[in-house]
Amino acid sequence: MDNGYVVKEVNTKKELEKFVDFPSNLYRDNAFFTPPIFEDEMTQLASNNPSHSECDFKLFLVYKSSYIVGRVCAIINHYANTKYQQKRLRFNRLDMINDIEVTKAIMTTLIMFAKTKGMNELVGPLGFSDQDKEGLLVEGFEQKNMFVTLYNAPYYVNHLEQLGFRVEVSWVEKRIQVPSTLDPKLTRLAKVISERRGVQLVQLKSKNKRYLKPYIKQIFPLMNKAYDHLYGYVPVKEHLMDQLVNQYLPLIHLDYLQLVADKNNQLVAFGIMIPSPVDALKKHQGHLYPFGWIDFLISQRSSKVLDMLLIAVDPAYKNSGVLVLIFEDAIKKAIKNRMQFCESGPELETNKEVQALWKTFAHQQHKKRSCFVLRLDS
Repeated sequence: MDNGYVVKEVNTKKELEKFVDFPSNLYRDNAFFTPPIFEDEMTQLASNNPSHSECDFKLFLVYKSSYIVGRVCAIINHYANTKYQQKRLRFNRLDMINDIEVTKAIMTTLIMFAKTKGMNELVGPLGFSDQDKEGLLVEGFEQKNMFVTLYNAPYYVNHLEQLGFRVEVSWVEKRIQVPSTLDPKLTRLAKVISERRGVQLVQLKSKNKRYLKPYIKQIFPLMNKAYDHLYGYVPVKEHLMDQLVNQYLPLIHLDYLQLVADKNNQLVAFGIMIPSPVDALKKHQGHLYPFGWIDFLISQRSSKVLDMLLIAVDPAYKNSGVLVLIFEDAIKKAIKNRMQFCESGPELETNKEVQALWKTFAHQQHKKRSCFVLRLDS
């Protein structure tokens, strides 16, 4: 290219490693950037990942001479396009130096790929499914991102707007203060709901995580039912569930896994949080091996911030109050462990139902992220 930038497709494991590590190098001196788990990214972006069975995807790196200056993941999710009657190319893992020419080179490449596949829109950041990271940060640049969310500098937004993208949907994130004491009324209400609805918190036989597997496998079908109405939701398919079980199981802290089951031991609701590992991940640039695991495990005992990963209720139990059982137990454990705050993770700005969950807690909206769309000329 005339500007000296060259876009190349990622084809080798070594190139994939460079792709995954690029944002850690880009934000090496940024105190608010948290890298994802490197090993998870390598698995997620491998060509044989089962989550790609309904997707066409390509990874691209942008070079200036021998230096990497940008990257992007291009995804055509055929299931989502059929479900929502769209012809969209999703982009994700968009990172680049502060040079609009790099962003132009990336978007030109995406547009060419989209048109060869008959697509008429670019949209993102969106991933392979809703278990992937999504949304470009538009507010809260001076807040640490969770390891399950994306971080980007403010110029990303400026670049996309200059290139004609518009915001299609936004998510907000909240910091929720852990109360100093547990309200006795919450405990009484949890007991009443348990008796009235015939549900109870699952009590494991021991702290051995192998006892979780029957319940973890129920989580994803339940999540598919609970989230199906949300923006752009792509359900987790059965062939992907084992991979996600193996991915999530090592991260789970049993104090912050709340499972609510009916009389037949079938899950009707769940909540998953973990003590925030962001400082440990930043220290090792997202690499758990060979020594990152040590600091990751230490963070599970020392962190005073909880990251909320997932929460869902079976639609059949909507408005039944079963979430009270999750909150009562989680708050009790958080107080015992002297936690200070919880990070909500992204919530759709229009999802007033989930945002209402925090109205009785001291909280603040401290981050916002958006999905951008560009209509392509025919």
